Amino acid sequence: MNSVLQALLHTPPLRDYFLSDRHNRYYCQLKNGVKLCLACDVDAMFSAVFSGDRKPYSPAKFLYSWWQHASNLASYDQQDAHEFFISMLDGIHENVERDRGKPQRHGDCCIAHRVFSGILRSDVMCMACGFTSTTYDPCVDISLDLEPHQVTAHGKTSAKSHPSSNTTTSTLIGCLDRFTRPERLGSDQKFFCQQCQVSQESLKQMSIRKLPLVSCFHIKRFEHSHTRKMSRKVDRYLQFPFSLDMAPYLSSSILRSRFGDDGDDVAANEMSSEFELFAVVTHSGKLDAGHYVTYLRLSNQWYKCDDAWITRVNENVVRAAQGYMMFYVQKMLYYRASAQVCPS
Repeated sequence: MNSVLQALLHTPPLRDYFLSDRHNRYYCQLKNGVKLCLACDVDAMFSAVFSGDRKPYSPAKFLYSWWQHASNLASYDQQDAHEFFISMLDGIHENVERDRGKPQRHGDCCIAHRVFSGILRSDVMCMACGFTSTTYDPCVDISLDLEPHQVTAHGKTSAKSHPSSNTTTSTLIGCLDRFTRPERLGSDQKFFCQQCQVSQESLKQMSIRKLPLVSCFHIKRFEHSHTRKMSRKVDRYLQFPFSLDMAPYLSSSILRSRFGDDGDDVAANEMSSEFELFAVVTHSGKLDAGHYVTYLRLSNQWYKCDDAWITRVNENVVRAAQGYMMFYVQKMLYYRASAQVCPS
């Protein structure tokens, strides 16, 4: 929990929202009566962390509220950081939607979705006639598979090796390329073509129609095999850039490369595709006995947040870390963020 909270507390749009009193917990409690509100507890947490008091802060009240929202995760056992992240955003969203007492319109979303929500586009094309079915789905993060080992003709893996270990290397760029690469679906996944009026083999391709203000990438490091009835952690090293251009993964770019037109250019022009890395959540140890640490980038200085211990680190330490979740913010928002804020 602490690792994700450190990242969220230093997410520029979230920080600006709560520190500018956009969600006033006192007014919220007066308006709605005495009840649990995750957004109110987040507001209290921001106030305490950025109050100037340098003593460690314990988010006990927030933890209690979160347990009420996610009773299946209510324990002192270690929880998955990604699962906590999704659960926390859902909790804030549900509180805000309930307090408004009406369904939210497009563009009238809570702060959690205003910051993290993007839109994915999925195209499934019939291999027989070329008919394409397109669907759009909102997302608050993108879960990425690590690149598979590539075996050469001599039976050896062709993946690079991390300089300081014998483990093979994946890259975030490679993971994104794989995520948006056309995938031929197997015969057991035939798609019903509206034009052919029969089930046909198909080609599926994912792309990003709308980028969020903050992009969160979750790396699938925990594998679960139902056939083997076993789970394991993937310790492969992942290279990730500090600056990231998402333009190649936008629907407009992919459609342009496929058809030579800008059929989905509207959403692409809404905001910049350039992002800056500001937080990395890492996991060390085994599947059932590990430890999460967060690295924060503030004014181009990196800090290691290991529970109550905050230390400055060199960027090479961050590059060598085993990334599990990476948070990128729109470049314009990163440079606009206050240079005086220090990690808590």
